[in-house]
Amino acid sequence: MQKNFLIAIALVFAAASAQAQNTTYGGGNAPYLVDGGYISDYSAAGTIVLADGSVTLSNNATYEHGNNLLQNNGSWTAASNSLDLFLSTGSNTISGSAAPTFHNVHFNTGAGTTMAITNTQGISIAGQAQFSNGITTTVRSNTNSGSVKFADNATYTGGTTDVQHVNGYVSKTGNDAFTFPVGSGTDIRALSISAPASATNQYSVAWIAGDPGTNGDPSNANAMHPTNSVTTPITSVSTAGQWDWIPVSGTGAGLTVTVSMPNLTPTGISAPDLRLVGWNGTSWINLSSVATATGTNEGATLSGTLIAGITAIGIGSIGTPLPVLFSRFDVAHDGCKALLSWSTTMEHNNDHFEIERSADGRSFNVIGKVQAAGNSTDVQDYSFTDEHPDAGINYYRIVQIDADGKHNTTTVKAIRFDCGRGAVRVYPTITAGTLYVDMPSGYENARIMLIDIHGRQVRADIPKDGLVRVMRLSSLAAGAYLLKIEHDNRLETFKILYQP
Repeated sequence: MQKNFLIAIALVFAAASAQAQNTTYGGGNAPYLVDGGYISDYSAAGTIVLADGSVTLSNNATYEHGNNLLQNNGSWTAASNSLDLFLSTGSNTISGSAAPTFHNVHFNTGAGTTMAITNTQGISIAGQAQFSNGITTTVRSNTNSGSVKFADNATYTGGTTDVQHVNGYVSKTGNDAFTFPVGSGTDIRALSISAPASATNQYSVAWIAGDPGTNGDPSNANAMHPTNSVTTPITSVSTAGQWDWIPVSGTGAGLTVTVSMPNLTPTGISAPDLRLVGWNGTSWINLSSVATATGTNEGATLSGTLIAGITAIGIGSIGTPLPVLFSRFDVAHDGCKALLSWSTTMEHNNDHFEIERSADGRSFNVIGKVQAAGNSTDVQDYSFTDEHPDAGINYYRIVQIDADGKHNTTTVKAIRFDCGRGAVRVYPTITAGTLYVDMPSGYENARIMLIDIHGRQVRADIPKDGLVRVMRLSSLAAGAYLLKIEHDNRLETFKILYQP
């Protein structure tokens, strides 16, 4: 196979402040044909096709993109079995105002790298796309126009994990069953369709994270889709997000749609009550004739059948609405304090919230209470400060309690604090029998315990007061222990190895 190295073809531009070169096609030059063989383009400043430029790949040709930019304002066309191979590590960009048409394309830029599709007309794929990069992005405000477009019979490999998917819009033309590999940039939220009736049908999809009632639909003038606008038998709609559904050609009526759901277990929703719902312009309507959810855990699926006129797809329920729907729960450092904040999008008969903390993520204790709004269909924001978090990892959750005793619990959040640990010195942690505990002012009445590997408190010679305490371990069996210091509702733990 012949291999040619392109540094600059047709015209080279140099900025006044830099000497980096680019490969430029057009500017009065003849169209460029890669007729078989292998072209390697490593021009440092990228590859640019001007408005009058034209590049065509034919006869199984391969164009190796060794730089980080392909800007296409003219024509980039790849015939059957040709390959555009993107190899430059780091973030890559495909920009311009005219969609390049690839037959086979391989984003082989490395795990964790971004392929940014900023071209206002997106990119088109006639054969197969291979995702060997990290996240591929499109400009969401360009919606379908700027999407990753798959032609009839086009396919892809990769691109269906939390770290490898399209954060933006994907479009599919044709009569093939297809899975849209869309997500948020951190979470995959794939949507699959059954085979459309016509090879000319085209549909475009994006996942929009967050409450549909407060996060606008880019393809519909950023219109909101309130989650309290429902049609019987739907009683509520998830605030986790929605799929923007754009029927570019065809109505979508009769298509079976299956979505990959976020984790709904903390909401308390029952899987048999879940239904796929569609926004019809005024309300969320039921698209599932029967229960189809495979669970409420992350990645569980939910299916339904589309009708004409749907512009967004969501997750709904026919069950009794929970007293509270949480939309957010965060834990952050505030110096040596833990700041907890959370929001609700709906409250019914809500009495109060209990704040719970755990040292191991399993056994929780109530450390505070916050009064609730009671009844609301608006976003309500709450906060609580834990003045004395434990040293080490703290686990928090919020439990909502309504007036009838029903409750709803958030997911668990963890945060580490080391504020107190540096103030207390325990030494030597590997000891032949004597252990010193040196504590700062204020710890005079701290309680010290010694715990064995079975979680039992053991008897030891431990002084009960003072800032410097000398412990004698001679009465204990050799082995590992945990030394725990309780002070002012805080717990600090140290690992000790006794080797007499």
